[in-house]
Amino acid sequence: MNLKSLSKLIPFPSRKASILVCETDGFHLRGAVINRDGEQLTVAFSARSEATDYKVAVAEVVAALRDQDWGGHDAILLTPGAFSTLIELPVSPAHPRPPIQMQEMIRWELEPLLMQHNMLWSVGQILLGLGYLTEAQIADVLDRQQGKQKGGSLGENAAQVYSLKRYGELAIEMGYITPEQMDECLAKQAWLRSDGDEFGCGWAAQVSGGYDKDAAGEAGTYSWLVSGANLGMMRQWELAFAAAKVELKEVYPLVGCAAALLDEMDDAVLLEAHAGLVSGVRIQSDAVSMVRLQQSTLSSVLDACLETYHGLVPPETKKVWLTTAFGESDGLDDGLSGMIGRAIDWLPLQSREATPGMLGAALDFLKPKGSRRCCSVSVRGPRPPIWQRVEARAVAACLLLLLVIGVLELTLLVRSDLAQGEHARVADAKKDFDAAVARAQAQIDAVNKVKADIGAKEAELSKLADRFDFFAIELPARASFIQSLLEDMAATMTEDVVVNVIEETPNYGFRVAGWALSDVAAQQFIQSFKAAMATWGMDIADPIVRAQAGRLGLMGYDMHFRLVQIKDEPEAVPAAATPAAQPGTRKRARR
Repeated sequence: MNLKSLSKLIPFPSRKASILVCETDGFHLRGAVINRDGEQLTVAFSARSEATDYKVAVAEVVAALRDQDWGGHDAILLTPGAFSTLIELPVSPAHPRPPIQMQEMIRWELEPLLMQHNMLWSVGQILLGLGYLTEAQIADVLDRQQGKQKGGSLGENAAQVYSLKRYGELAIEMGYITPEQMDECLAKQAWLRSDGDEFGCGWAAQVSGGYDKDAAGEAGTYSWLVSGANLGMMRQWELAFAAAKVELKEVYPLVGCAAALLDEMDDAVLLEAHAGLVSGVRIQSDAVSMVRLQQSTLSSVLDACLETYHGLVPPETKKVWLTTAFGESDGLDDGLSGMIGRAIDWLPLQSREATPGMLGAALDFLKPKGSRRCCSVSVRGPRPPIWQRVEARAVAACLLLLLVIGVLELTLLVRSDLAQGEHARVADAKKDFDAAVARAQAQIDAVNKVKADIGAKEAELSKLADRFDFFAIELPARASFIQSLLEDMAATMTEDVVVNVIEETPNYGFRVAGWALSDVAAQQFIQSFKAAMATWGMDIADPIVRAQAGRLGLMGYDMHFRLVQIKDEPEAVPAAATPAAQPGTRKRARR
């Protein structure tokens, strides 16, 4: 039994856990401590920060939770800077590659998608989210940067000059924003992206119910739900949490995690709209089969949901679920239902203090094997199981060595104390004995008592020596004899012979009873076994072969004989006639 099979024996509903779930849309940070008891999720504490700097926001949220008596030290983060998608890999879920190889394979697939995803958080989009620019103003600044203007071009020289200026500088120059607003925009941009090109990734195999893990698709590939996030962004968030004495464990995408809240579904679509993003997840046979991510604005959420839905359908699905940040549809479900011509089911909101995505991410993190409906990125990168890590094995070896040394030292110390105590006792007894002889006859009784104690000790030592001889000499010889007896019997048996009973008696040696198909087979077995046991000084006594029905009603010959020492008579066979024999031992062998 390995660790995986052992973990299956532990009932999942009996476990309890808690985690701090933080969520940012790039402009605010909210946190909620979510407890899990069985399959139930409850929000214990919650906090929110409107700070411009993400480090200050993390410190404020953690401080507010500490004031509410939260004493945990682990957290996960939902951010638009991470995203999920579905890819095909030539890797079977039953036999995944090592974590480092899996990460390299997924990076190759995710690199262009991550670069495209980072473009969503440009300066213009963040200024739009902050409310400092409108969509028309964003287009005007972009046209100016490209050397365009209403009614014609600004000329080649003007286009070259403006193209060298940054987007924010042009927006300030055109009077749309102030330098302070631009600084706030850059501070918010640090919440979502970093300048580095390295990124981490996570993965979860998508195996549907009743699906053979070893059966590949048409192209020999398998579906994997993967997530990616910029490594520099994760590091800066990790440092921010570490400054508040909290360890950031995982990073989840902002949208898509609510799929973990759905019960096991045969065919369903979940649309999740939050913070200018719309995520669509299609679940078939309890596995994610399609993922779509669409950017939207406050005025086009319905269009983004509709476009995402049509990216997942056809084929038609049995059920369509819809959810938003805090369950406020504002007529979104009715509008979408009218456009697609079918009913929309609203995902129930379990708490007003945590979004469905936060609850789904908490459920995925707290489950022993995850939900497989969403996927996170480990902040520390992929690591092998703890029992496969070199440092863990080295620590275990050192601890074992220290334990052995400690046990030996303790044993020697105890023995030394016992020896010193015994020496002191004997010395005192000798003094008492010498004093008793010199003083009076009354002390003779004390001397005799000491002598009696010494005799008792010697008797104990003699018994200990006898026991040592038994375990060191007689018992190994006995084991070797029994093993040889069984091996010789197995070697001399033919397919026509069956041994039913091998019994060692106190006075008559070994009694063997069996059955053979023919008289010749029985006699041949007895003679062969007799010759084999002669090397042990054993002989066959009282062989009896007679016709008798055997198993399944077959006619054959019943045989009985005894195995005894050659020098012993049947009436006087002692209990230890065979090497290290023990009375009452009974063996049975069948073939």
